Amino acid sequence: MDDVIVPEADDLGTAVGLHAGFPNAATTSGQGALSLDRLLIRSPSSTYFFRVRGHHWQGEGIYDGDIAIVDRSITPSEGSTVVWWTDVGELRIARWHHNMQQNTWGTITATIHQLVPIFD
Repeated sequence: MDDVIVPEADDLGTAVGLHAGFPNAATTSGQGALSLDRLLIRSPSSTYFFRVRGHHWQGEGIYDGDIAIVDRSITPSEGSTVVWWTDVGELRIARWHHNMQQNTWGTITATIHQLVPIFD
């Protein structure tokens, strides 16, 4: 099987690619460092991280303990996943609809699901 390279990788300043075998260090030394900031964050000054608690969103691929990346500068559209606050001041995850406009805190752009704990 031939190597498959992600076309956008160079534009994002990353060394992302799929390899069929062990990568050759001589051919990858000129690529930029992997940058999750450049991959996942459009507006750093308005982006926040939240730790998700609860199991309600598992069907959508958001799990207890995941990190939600929330951008406050993005205007949500119908069906966007957002963080909103309740009348008692709790932050919750929801699907956005026009009735939530005043209570929307930010739009979830990505989540990070850690498979192996790195901190004990």
